[in-house]
Amino acid sequence: MKEIFLFDSVILIRLCAALLFGFFLGFEREITGKFAGLRTHILVCAGAAIFTILSIYGFQYHLADGTVGTNDPARIAAQVITGIGFIGAGTVMRHGTNISGITTAATLWVAAAVGMACGCGMFFLGFIATFLTLMVLVSIRHFEKKFILHRIANPKLFDISFTCLISDFDSLNDLIQENFKFVEKFKKKLKADGQLLIKFTVSSKKPLSRINEIFKNIPNIDSLEISEIHE
Repeated sequence: MKEIFLFDSVILIRLCAALLFGFFLGFEREITGKFAGLRTHILVCAGAAIFTILSIYGFQYHLADGTVGTNDPARIAAQVITGIGFIGAGTVMRHGTNISGITTAATLWVAAAVGMACGCGMFFLGFIATFLTLMVLVSIRHFEKKFILHRIANPKLFDISFTCLISDFDSLNDLIQENFKFVEKFKKKLKADGQLLIKFTVSSKKPLSRINEIFKNIPNIDSLEISEIHE
């Protein structure tokens, strides 16, 4: 009876550790607004721990001399990696040329590995893996924003058109040249009401909201239209 109680306590501790580490990983994804958050990471981590525990203790055999062995304990645990691939694929979304969710899929993969470590009773490995993963998710995000993203962001094309008085053209043209290095398809057309219609295309890394701010507060232009060109 005592042995059964000790065995159940070991199983409970391993599952609780998996739930705890899964919570930490899922919390970071939850507060950043990702598709897979708290519940998904907790369940993945706990499920991986359960499968690992089953593979170790669920298929034991006893020899005639009383020796206890296990029939290939890695067989079930190995399938956890394959199974997580299907869940991770569900978090990857494609919007045109942009792909999102890969980091969340990788975090789920790590959560499964942490769960397997807890299922084996390797709590220190699970803790270190969780801690280092959180460090990567949090610190590298700030590093990317500060040193990388603004340098490698691909420029986008925007079509811009507006009307203005002929007398204001020179000042507005200076504004365009000041804010955009690459201006294409620049066209001018005098309308029947005496206003000048300006149409052009720019290549810029600025977001659409920033480009809109450049022009919207200028009192000398009317009929402003800005649209991003999706290639």
